[in-house]
Order: sequence, then C-alpha cells, then structure tokens
Amino acid sequence: MIARNHFQIIFWLSLLGTIGLSLMPVSGQQIFELQDKFGHATVYAILYFLSVQAYGHRVPLWLLAAILVTFGLSMELAQSMTSYRYGDPWDSLANSLGVLAIWLVVSLRRKWQ
Repeated sequence: MIARNHFQIIFWLSLLGTIGLSLMPVSGQQIFELQDKFGHATVYAILYFLSVQAYGHRVPLWLLAAILVTFGLSMELAQSMTSYRYGDPWDSLANSLGVLAIWLVVSLRRKWQ
C-alpha cells in the first residue's frame, strides 16, 4: 500500500503538472470529438482521487471537491489571460464532472464500509 505522505507528494507534483500543462500553448489535432473534455474530466478525477488519498482522512470530501473545482475555474481564468489559450466554461464543467464522479465513488465506498 502506498503511504499517505507518498500520495501527498504525488498529488502536489500532479497539481503542478496540471498548472504547467494548462498554461502552455496547445497544438495538434484531436483524435476523437470531445477528446479535450474527456481529458479534463480524467485529469481532475485523478487529482481528486489523489487528494482524497493524501488528505481525505482529515479534510471533508466536499471541501476537497470544492477546492479542486475552484482550482479548475482558476485555471480556466488564467488561460483566458494568455494570448494563446482561452477559458472554456465547458472545460470547467468537464473538470467538475471528473471530481464529482470520484466523489460519488469514494462517498459510496465509505458509506458501505
């Protein structure tokens, strides 16, 4: 089993990576329609999972979710302030749905234990 402090390191490295990738110029074609939205949902689902593993023992799940949704909104706002990216409300929705999916799974799992 991975130790909690390792999850904390992985979480923060992933968050920093997300910031970097969110603010760098994008090039290339999508392989399938909505690939971008699927990517957003997946990244934020992983970030939320990592945050739960790292901090879910002392921070309520809803608060972790709210923090990550707010982080996603701030990344979209930051993108809109660049000359080469733009903020997309659909990306924010995809980010939030990724968080919500994992929140539901974790909540149900905790309820059944």
